[in-house]
Amino acid sequence: MNPKLIKTSGQHEAALKRLEELMLSDPSPGSTAEDEIELLAFLIEDYEKRTIKIPQATPAEAIRFRMEQAGLKQHDLVPFIGSKGRVSEVLSGKRELTLSMVRRLHEGLGISLKSLVQDMAGELPPRIEPERYPVKDMFLRGYFAAAFGTDWSAVKDRAEELLQAFFGGRQDDPICALNRLTTSKKSKVDVEALHAWRCRVLDLAGGLDLPEYDPEILNEAFIRQLTALSRLSNGPLVVQQQLREMGVAMVTEEHLPGTHLDGAAMWHPGGFPVVALTLRHNRLDNFWFTLFHELGHVMKHLKQAPGESFMDTDIDSASEDEIERQADRFALDAFVSDDQWTRLGSMNYADEIRTAAKKLAIHPAIIAGRLRREAGDYRKHRTLIGQNEVKELFQKS
Repeated sequence: MNPKLIKTSGQHEAALKRLEELMLSDPSPGSTAEDEIELLAFLIEDYEKRTIKIPQATPAEAIRFRMEQAGLKQHDLVPFIGSKGRVSEVLSGKRELTLSMVRRLHEGLGISLKSLVQDMAGELPPRIEPERYPVKDMFLRGYFAAAFGTDWSAVKDRAEELLQAFFGGRQDDPICALNRLTTSKKSKVDVEALHAWRCRVLDLAGGLDLPEYDPEILNEAFIRQLTALSRLSNGPLVVQQQLREMGVAMVTEEHLPGTHLDGAAMWHPGGFPVVALTLRHNRLDNFWFTLFHELGHVMKHLKQAPGESFMDTDIDSASEDEIERQADRFALDAFVSDDQWTRLGSMNYADEIRTAAKKLAIHPAIIAGRLRREAGDYRKHRTLIGQNEVKELFQKS
């Protein structure tokens, strides 16, 4: 036989048959037959490498192999996988490995990532510590893809995967925003929860079909038009639509625990402002004041320095206080100027408040809310502030 590169299965079978014949002949060392055996063995191996694919070991098989190497028992895997029941399910192939399991098995037992994650390309993503975030609240509010399931008890083990999918690498990226927080100085703000909420808001805003934003459109005349919408029973929905038609993404998203957040103004990477309200205080007076507070940020602060140079006011400072005072002043003046407020005089009765609101073409809740704040008495005018009249509008829409 004249050995040559094997290209077909027929040639492969013939080469195997010839190799067997030569092996049975017991050739002497250094003979021509022995040289042919070496060459045939090389050609056969080359063909089999090119055409025969050996199935890759499953993660369970890779773990079992490492157990045999290290003399480990199933109970030794509990620190890496979890309970004894989970270890048994993983080894039997009934339970998939979670990202946290993969990390522990790779780092603790030295099992290769490729063996544990068969479609692995490159390294694992940077670690995210689930305990830093209100994962269950985020899950229940739809922050995560439906592909992860609908039952929290069934997916809680995959908390890091949930966060990895949600953040998409943004977990350590600063998001510049101006926040309206209503909390005492002693209350601590959960910074991680606040960051997660901002990411959620940006995702919601990014899903909107908005025209190009032109900051010149947000002028005094347009603001006056928006204040007049407060008189409408569906005013919050109409003002949201009006702002979106001008390229401003107004979204509502419930606050996360520990954020004490009423709303925020921020700049979207797509090049438009985002006004987000939590509706934490489900009242018309609070809705309109918070909305125009954030619009004040958009008109006075966001458009001056959008993007990376924009000031983040999470840190308590004199500059933050001044910026917040300016936004508060903008919200008050948008509805009632100081001169108008002075001319209105004292208003103690509901009829007086309704009459004043009619003259100013605004909702009575706005005047009632301002009277409550200035008096420091939130028991007053409860029937005029539009209690429980905001969330329901957005839920129905």
